[in-house]
Amino acid sequence: MEQGDRPPSPDSEPAPPRMPEAHPRKRSAKPKNARRSNEAALATALPDASFDAPLHELDRDALSVFLFLALLPEEAAQLVKELDLSQPGFRQEALGDIQRCDLLADEIRAQPGARAPVLAALRKGWERPVLAGWPLAPDAAVDLLDACAGEGALPLALWRVLCDPAPEIRAEARPVLEHLAEQCYGPAPKEGENQPRGAAPEDPLEAARGEAKDLARQLAEARRKLEHAEARGESARKKGEEAREKLQFWLKEARAREAHAVEEGARAKEMADALQRELTRAENELSAARAQDAAVDAQRLRATVRDLDSRAGALEARLERARERERDLETEVERLREASQVAAPEHGPATAEAEAEPEDAPATWLMPIYTREFYASLEGWDRRIQRAAFKQAALLAQDHRHPSLRALPLEGLPGYFRVRVATDVRLLYRRTERQNTIEILSLIDREDLDRYIKQAKTRS
Repeated sequence: MEQGDRPPSPDSEPAPPRMPEAHPRKRSAKPKNARRSNEAALATALPDASFDAPLHELDRDALSVFLFLALLPEEAAQLVKELDLSQPGFRQEALGDIQRCDLLADEIRAQPGARAPVLAALRKGWERPVLAGWPLAPDAAVDLLDACAGEGALPLALWRVLCDPAPEIRAEARPVLEHLAEQCYGPAPKEGENQPRGAAPEDPLEAARGEAKDLARQLAEARRKLEHAEARGESARKKGEEAREKLQFWLKEARAREAHAVEEGARAKEMADALQRELTRAENELSAARAQDAAVDAQRLRATVRDLDSRAGALEARLERARERERDLETEVERLREASQVAAPEHGPATAEAEAEPEDAPATWLMPIYTREFYASLEGWDRRIQRAAFKQAALLAQDHRHPSLRALPLEGLPGYFRVRVATDVRLLYRRTERQNTIEILSLIDREDLDRYIKQAKTRS
């Protein structure tokens, strides 16, 4: 059986009809006329002996259609199995012929070397392409494709051979036509069967037998024509059924692809919705975490404010007690002054003269003025530091240039100075506009000097 007469697989969709060869002769590797002159010039325009075709240059759909027309279903299935191709969601044996051709087309386009087994299957089934020994011009290629595209390929080819001016070319059509005539009309009548019926035979019985034979022959011819017509009708019906089944298969395939695409779209939508829900949950958790952090910070700040309020209240209470103590001391001083004035006349003139002449104060002596800020700054220090502060203040009043004081000006605050009380403790004071007076300002830690300077600048 020739390649064009291979029956389609019963388990696959109907393959497109292929035009059978008109003559039973096997095609030669090259036409006879291919060995004519200028073989060297023609060889450059002919395909090589392997008939390799750059299939990867075709578009995906065009290549898939070519494979669908050129390969039998079992050949396409075998190639898919050899190349180990698969489609997600489908088993390899459950793929349809169109799907297999699509997979082969994708593989050939991605890997041009994969066309080798496909071309081997074409050479095994079809032996060689048509007109392989003749160079083709673009117009000739178009005519060849137009002729083979429809059912009139054989009549067009016979017409072209019969109208050729060379007799040896026209003679090539006779065996083909005789073979077609034998297929369509039966064997040709033998010699003597079609004798002219001019004169009646001498024997009436023989004449009747001849007429019966003519009628039988005509009846057989009519039967052959009827059978031929029925065969053509059956062929047309089969072709219609095949086309309808193919269209139904393509429609089913398209619907399956559409359903698969819809399923993939639904799955993608579900994934997008899941990601959106995950994003919303993450944003809610982030907002909750931020709110919780803000609440913790607010609670911490409220605790700090309450602590500062309590410390401010304690400082105010201490300040009030210091003020009361100052008032008590002032009252005690006034009382002592009054007592000394009352007791002064009893001592006599010598004592009065002695009191009238007090000891001269040194020229560097300054009157210290202890501010409320100073009394407030004493809170929190131990008694040793407090005594040292008063000692340094008294020494400062006597001689502000004493080397043990280490009095240094504060940078950025003109008129402000610091005195060393301990390793990390400083006593701040400033010169006043009044002559020979200083204000004792604060007793602070050395690390708080920068903060004190900034606050003093803000107050000023």
